[in-house]
Amino acid sequence: MTRPIVTRFAPSPTGMLHIGGVRTALFCWLFARRHGGRFILRIEDTDLSRSTDDNIRIIEEGMAWCGLDWDEGPVVGDPSAWTGPHGPYRQMQRMDRYRARIQDLLDQGLAYRCRCDREALALRRTAVEKAGKVFQYNRGLDAGKGCAEAGHDASQAAAIRFRMPVGGDIVVRDLIKGDTRFPADSLDDWIIARTGDGPGEIGVPTYNFCVVVDDTQMEVTHVIRGDDHLNNTPKQIPLFEAFGYDLPAFAHVPMILGADGAKLSKRHGATSITEYQAMGLLPSAVRLALARLSWTPKIDGKAVESAEEELLTDAQMIQLFDLDDCQKSAARFDMDKLQWINQKLIQRSPWQELEPHLRPFLPAAWAEKPKAWRARAIQCTQKGKSLKDMAEALTFAFVRPETFEGAEKFLTPLVLPALREVRALTDYSHEGLEAAFTDLLARHGLKTKDLAQALRVALCGKPVSPGIYDTLLLVGPEEVAARLARWL
Repeated sequence: MTRPIVTRFAPSPTGMLHIGGVRTALFCWLFARRHGGRFILRIEDTDLSRSTDDNIRIIEEGMAWCGLDWDEGPVVGDPSAWTGPHGPYRQMQRMDRYRARIQDLLDQGLAYRCRCDREALALRRTAVEKAGKVFQYNRGLDAGKGCAEAGHDASQAAAIRFRMPVGGDIVVRDLIKGDTRFPADSLDDWIIARTGDGPGEIGVPTYNFCVVVDDTQMEVTHVIRGDDHLNNTPKQIPLFEAFGYDLPAFAHVPMILGADGAKLSKRHGATSITEYQAMGLLPSAVRLALARLSWTPKIDGKAVESAEEELLTDAQMIQLFDLDDCQKSAARFDMDKLQWINQKLIQRSPWQELEPHLRPFLPAAWAEKPKAWRARAIQCTQKGKSLKDMAEALTFAFVRPETFEGAEKFLTPLVLPALREVRALTDYSHEGLEAAFTDLLARHGLKTKDLAQALRVALCGKPVSPGIYDTLLLVGPEEVAARLARWL
């Protein structure tokens, strides 16, 4: 019987949630959704010197904002709660599980206690490197000089090392990169638990150990992760085998580069997912832009090409996602393309879908406005490139201007009589405003742009706003009268 598909995203909370990590999480999420499987969020916080609760919160909130909902994992904002049968989902809360598995390996002779101190290791490393070789614990020139055959008991504090196989190749079969071979003799006996505080105590387990225990206990079938983890995999494969667990399928996705081909960094723009949220980008735009990095979706066997085909919905991405269509080479991140996608999705989204994302950029008074007013406000600003642009375009609806760009040019004596009549209008329906303007323009000998630009400057402080009827409607008759009074 085929096991159900299970993927996991397992970030380390040692810093920001990087967009490269979000792209990996997205691939895991798409693959699990495509196959009706489970997606797990797991926090790998064993780096005690750099992991913080604040970073864990940023990861959880960033994932939630991105719309990458997890079937198993922590509950946002509650360190003691989780969802799913394999919790807890923070590694520091799983220490009892790791130490039990380490004790099993010690009992089977597949791991051993290492009492080597740093000074002794440094001397041996120096001697090996002076001979022109790479230092490997219990390998090559260091073979037989360590603790591998000493059989140390638990009477002293010690690190724990895993006994790696000798001879032959460890083959990583990768769904994206193909087969990669690592000579077993090139990999030393690595530390699976740091030195404990006292005799017999098993210290904090290391990343490469914890990840294998978690993947086995959480029944992970597909390990989809960045290709910077490829070199960890030959260490992990013998550990999977030692636990008697069928190897998961591995898929190492290529890294993301900047537009200039260099490693993505701050100089290319934002790299943290929270920065994209603050820029006013839609989560759907971020998902789509990141999905297209190293993945070429195919419709009826043909790669998407046209701009319209590129604007895939989540449902389409889930239906089309296939690891076979992922490229081996690094992808270049294009901020302009992300902004183009964002603008297109803003333009085609119903106002009800945009409002929850737009609301954080708007003042509290927004929530007090009638539904029809909010709908119109969104609809008349949907040409903006971002939610932030839309919110800025609506500032006039909430704040009286204090400076007036173009007042001398547009607020002329010729137009002031017409402004007096606009101030007295009460019918603010689109039809009513249109009829009133037609009459006003004819009687005062004005062009539409003359009156509209004067009104924009008087009401908004600059000659730029939505359509003039929408501008009047959003400001409202009482506030229009109050703002025009300054000029009359």
